[in-house]
Amino acid sequence: MPIDPQEKSRTWNSQPTKRLTLHEDLVARLTEMIQEGELPPGSRMPEIQLCEHFGVSRTPLREALKVLAADGWLVWKANHGARVSEVDVGEVAEVFELLGGIERLIGQLMIERMVPSEHLEMQAMHLELARRHAAEDRVGYFRINQEIHRRMSALTRNRSLQDTYEALSKKVYRARTMANYGHERWDQSLIEHTDFMDALRRHDQAELMERLEAHNKATCEAVISALSDLRAAQAGQKRLRPSAKS
Repeated sequence: MPIDPQEKSRTWNSQPTKRLTLHEDLVARLTEMIQEGELPPGSRMPEIQLCEHFGVSRTPLREALKVLAADGWLVWKANHGARVSEVDVGEVAEVFELLGGIERLIGQLMIERMVPSEHLEMQAMHLELARRHAAEDRVGYFRINQEIHRRMSALTRNRSLQDTYEALSKKVYRARTMANYGHERWDQSLIEHTDFMDALRRHDQAELMERLEAHNKATCEAVISALSDLRAAQAGQKRLRPSAKS
């Protein structure tokens, strides 16, 4: 069945924009800077520069930093201020393990609760994902990928599941952006998306549940492998770096 262009235009961009308070805006923008690697793990939060960048005083910035620290994005050290927390590979693996079970539940509930127009919406989003892949647009692909999975959790009509999925996804988001895995995994990711979208199109509940869990597992393995390689490379650079005494 062809997809109505008007139906496609009403998909993931149709939600009304919420006006954020200064505090909410600062928290959101700082979180994004950490997630995207602009403020890398272990780096000190440059408060003066951030105040100048956002055009705010020290007080609202500090309040936002406290929220990020409470959420685990930052670590406060005495006499050193706030630093971006390191990525714990073991924790990332545990979160992915938990997400695997949630992905299965998402697949089960989607089949039971989706309406025809939402199937068309998911098809449109998948076509956009494939287009981004064909255009070699990694950033665009990653964003649509995230939006697809977020939308799938919403289509379960289970708010508690959706909130839990969102919270867990945030825990591995930074690890995923740091894991710059190769083109082979990128290609395989699209194949996996195509497979579970085909199961969704055929209303095959068991296969959709299995495909979503397998996709999560493959993503986990790729992320952990890439992070391990990154840590090994960083350790090698430290060993090769000349000491201050020499």
